[in-house]
Amino acid sequence: MGVISRIWGELARVRQRVTTPDAMATSDGHRDWIRAHVPGKTFADIGGMYQLMGDMAFLAEEAGATAVSLFDVGDPDLIAAGHPEWGWFEQKKADRGSAVRYVQGDLEDPASVRRLGAHDVVYYSGVLYHTPNPFQQLVHLRQVTRELALIATITIPEVPGFHQACVFYPYLDEADRVPYARGYPSAEGLLAIGPPFDERPMYGYGNCWWGITRSALVAMLRAARFEVVDGPWSTGRPFYTALVVRPLPVDPSLPPQSYFRERGEALARGEERLPYDEWYDVLRERDNGR
Repeated sequence: MGVISRIWGELARVRQRVTTPDAMATSDGHRDWIRAHVPGKTFADIGGMYQLMGDMAFLAEEAGATAVSLFDVGDPDLIAAGHPEWGWFEQKKADRGSAVRYVQGDLEDPASVRRLGAHDVVYYSGVLYHTPNPFQQLVHLRQVTRELALIATITIPEVPGFHQACVFYPYLDEADRVPYARGYPSAEGLLAIGPPFDERPMYGYGNCWWGITRSALVAMLRAARFEVVDGPWSTGRPFYTALVVRPLPVDPSLPPQSYFRERGEALARGEERLPYDEWYDVLRERDNGR
């Protein structure tokens, strides 16, 4: 596939070069969007520690958000290894006299998602391609989004004849990584795209896992019960997408992860089988009864 993939990637780059970049796909555009949408709203920044170290959360607080949460896997009291110039979250928070709430956790962990809770406006940038389970993250993102979410991620060009295609990055050999790496100005920092996949235990989230086409991303969002309300946008970089979504008032297509375990436990106790079609209604009744 070497020659075909190089031609395919180069055509995508040419199309981007002759297309005017969308301001909303830039970091300045993201900041403008946050300033415009957070006054009087609650706000969550998902994965906002790396490089920015909470800057988007602090921006939302300054712009008038009523409550702000920053959610990430990182330790808030540590400086990023090798990057003291980025500062660290707890020091920035103290310097500003900020009330931003930090929640440390994994977006794929249901307990962490419950602890974070729902927010009116959500910012989710630079995260989706670092997980082997992108759809699961989007399902959980839906749970914490009440009104709008700005999503930004690297993507790959559409594959002719294969709508909604995706590519699994880990263990591509060096030659096969080249067409993907050429799409990013800093591919040397994108593990499994530029450098090889880092297979060390515990270091998996540092890798890129899935090359997702824009059409696949939109379909994933729809399956996760979102609808696109603005965008998608792209920068002058060949492979990049940003868009705004809002949650649809529809229950998830998948049962809760605990459902079948709870169903089996109920049967083992000699109780009636748990309802199936009405289960999300049961959960809502439970929540309302608290």
